[in-house]
Amino acid sequence: MLIYPQSTPSYVDARKNNGAFRGLAPPLGLLYIAKILENDGDSVEILDFSAEPFEEQKLIDAVKNADVVGMTVLSFSLFNSVEIVKVIKKIKPQIKVIIGGPHCTLFPKKALEETGADISVQGDGESIILDIKKAITGKIDFSEICGIYYRENDEIKNGPPLKLIEDIDSIPFPTRHLVNKYNYGKEYNPNIKKGEFTSIITSRGCPFNCKFCSRNSISMKTFRRRSTKNILEEIKSLSEMGYKYVSFADDSFLENKKQAIELFEGIIKEQYGVKFIITAARVNSADEELFKKMKKAGVTHIQFGLESGNQDVLDFYNKKITLDKIRYAVNLGHNMGFFTIGSFILGAPFETKEHFEKTIQFAKSLPIDSVSFLPLRYMAGSELWYGAVKDGKILEDEYMVQADSKRGLGHFAREKIIEYCSKANRDFYLRPNFVLRFFIKSLKNDELGFLQSYLSLFFSNIKQSLSFMGLTSRSK
Repeated sequence: MLIYPQSTPSYVDARKNNGAFRGLAPPLGLLYIAKILENDGDSVEILDFSAEPFEEQKLIDAVKNADVVGMTVLSFSLFNSVEIVKVIKKIKPQIKVIIGGPHCTLFPKKALEETGADISVQGDGESIILDIKKAITGKIDFSEICGIYYRENDEIKNGPPLKLIEDIDSIPFPTRHLVNKYNYGKEYNPNIKKGEFTSIITSRGCPFNCKFCSRNSISMKTFRRRSTKNILEEIKSLSEMGYKYVSFADDSFLENKKQAIELFEGIIKEQYGVKFIITAARVNSADEELFKKMKKAGVTHIQFGLESGNQDVLDFYNKKITLDKIRYAVNLGHNMGFFTIGSFILGAPFETKEHFEKTIQFAKSLPIDSVSFLPLRYMAGSELWYGAVKDGKILEDEYMVQADSKRGLGHFAREKIIEYCSKANRDFYLRPNFVLRFFIKSLKNDELGFLQSYLSLFFSNIKQSLSFMGLTSRSK
């Protein structure tokens, strides 16, 4: 039994409370592990509580039929993982619970102490899951397995240091049939049906180190790419399985222009009949030749991490981009007919009201089709988080803390930053010229999915803004 826990309600994932935004993408980490186990003869079931409401009874019923449980653990939703382990151990005290994922990679020993699980996996799980299975059945000793912490005689012990998989082409493609019961991707098109949307990763890690992001630490500061041939083979298999929408879910897609062009040329040549979504691209990867091939290959959406309309804030975050590059990338994406998505962050330690206003006006000046304005989060594993922990502003067991002047994290109280974010979202979407431009773009591209995406995002953002206005007023 493999489990993906539900997220902890917060400003960041409030939209997921809307059914249209539940299940943004399948849990690829678990699907890779499931494939390894299926190839070894095991029967596997997956419960994805990011795609369905959490029901304790459903968990209980599923665990009754399981011999071993594996679970992804995320730092910001640690509480939910702890509660799930408690339920599992109450039903079957002797069952082995294996945990992995970002939190275990950052804090492998501590994750065991916090959750009450039995085995914690740091880094890639595909290379050692079968060894863990052998150790559980007594064929080898846990002490022989690289990159794990485990319980033995009321002690927590560890095996040899982890070894990352160098050739990630060697990992078999994820097994996706286990999550066909879920409806993913509705954020991009509300008409997407079960079994029509999935995601793919063409690399592991991120070659950049933005101060607010934990991905560099989670990937052990290592960036690994798959070969173009291997990626195309997986896309071909997805097309044959009937998937109509595929998102590239890399931490930073398009970084290697030569490979990206080669990839999209291959897609154009084979004509898979699949539409593609890019969920994370840096603006400095924008290139007219590349974008033309992306358009011809079937790319419909592209999302950029824009973060700010202030160069000093971008420099502080170590984004290594400029405002001019942002303008170029967004305008190029718009002119190509892509549904462009941009995210902004408010609340850097030195940001003033003038900074916020400049970011909002900058966003309005861009032809973006969807935006999100979010409070700065100090996430476990990020440079900002480590610095705040060192300064005593954040405790070591506080894994996601929003910027807040009450804690010495910026000029504004948390509630005030949320108000700015809510106002920014409303002001952006409620502009007549924005609505007119978007409708014209939808008609020009003959893409009703764009219009449906906009309406879903529009009403979700307005609902989110009103909701958090009420929350902040009550908190005062």
